[in-house]
Amino acid sequence: MSEPASPGGRGMGGRTISTKVIDAHSVDDDTAGVFRKVWVDAVLGHDATTALLIDDFERRGLSIWDRDRVLLTNDHFSPPATAERADISHKFLTFAREQGVPNLMLDRGICHQLLVEHRLCQPGGLVVGADSHTIMAGGMGTCATGMGATDILFTLATGTTWLRLPETIAVRFHGALPARSSGRDVVLELLAILGESGAQYRCLEFHDESTTRLAQDDRFAISNMAVEIGAKFGVFVPDEVTVDYCLGRDGTMLGTLVTPDHDAVYERVIDIDLTGLGARVAKPWSPGNVVPIGEVEPERITSAFIGSCAGGRLSDIRDAATEVAGRQIHPEVRFVVIPSSVEVFKQALRAGYVETLTEAGAQFNHSSCGACGGIDKGVLGGNDVCVSSSNRNFRGRMGHWESRTYLASARTVALAALHGRIGPDLYEHGAAG
Repeated sequence: MSEPASPGGRGMGGRTISTKVIDAHSVDDDTAGVFRKVWVDAVLGHDATTALLIDDFERRGLSIWDRDRVLLTNDHFSPPATAERADISHKFLTFAREQGVPNLMLDRGICHQLLVEHRLCQPGGLVVGADSHTIMAGGMGTCATGMGATDILFTLATGTTWLRLPETIAVRFHGALPARSSGRDVVLELLAILGESGAQYRCLEFHDESTTRLAQDDRFAISNMAVEIGAKFGVFVPDEVTVDYCLGRDGTMLGTLVTPDHDAVYERVIDIDLTGLGARVAKPWSPGNVVPIGEVEPERITSAFIGSCAGGRLSDIRDAATEVAGRQIHPEVRFVVIPSSVEVFKQALRAGYVETLTEAGAQFNHSSCGACGGIDKGVLGGNDVCVSSSNRNFRGRMGHWESRTYLASARTVALAALHGRIGPDLYEHGAAG
């Protein structure tokens, strides 16, 4: 399934996407060093992590280098569930307003989804954010990565940061993805191949050579969870799907379609045949503990969750609605749905998916990080077993230390919610209709 290659993406041979983007953003035009000082196209921040840098930022008397290139969102505490979180939210919002940030998205959804809905995020761009899942923007050909609060403080003040040029692993998709599979199943399969650290500080460069092409939502799901494999970037080679997405969002093509050289040098090449790729599930307590659905031991569940930046887009809600239409959620299961943004929620409303899921027994909550981070709107207790479309199932991630979370596609989540269990025959006996 994979083959080794010469290390790099630099030096001998052609350049990869991440090398080209970093070269294009280098401050001093030095393309020889391992570490590069680069300028960024945009900075993303949310309430929970941006609040950590405010005191230092103000104590040093700093100001934002370019307010128009900053996107700030309150998504972790939206709306706040405790007085302490309300104070954090207030501190964050006060800072954003005093700094005159025009792109302050108040209670509009999860920052990573809002980023790819915004013109600041373009193919060929370099974006950093105060959250690891900033990497998701790679789904549209953007080199995006998460950083800690101290690094983001420096970038907010200077518009620059330092990056080590990553080695690149090429991942090539072939064949045709089955109708009931999605990008979630694809990235879980990649996690099964590489494990949690198999791409540590690498760029995962995704080449969609499939016959039907992966949809944009599928690409976002794959890039989002590239960080669970340790990747610095998880970037798709832009193509007609990228162009269609940008034209639909912006009405014109503003970014640059940066593609690798034909002789680009890769550390490793992985080929994945999508034909026949069925549902994949990550068992507790690791995103890398992946098996095909047919190898999952039967277990009763108490909770089902569709949401997060990894699995709360329109296609996820559509897939779930398709499975539950005209049916009822198991009476012992709480089925929570949190759209990744208000815009996604509005689209789901117009399409009738919200009504279908609600009639089946699901409950919708406001677009936020909510249950995914164990914050609110569906936190798990010690005896809860959950099937989730989120991106992490570490101990305590969604609530109690003893709770158990399985990661799966939205379709698998919906089927588990219908039957009150996860198990090897879920698809065999759970087909829609």
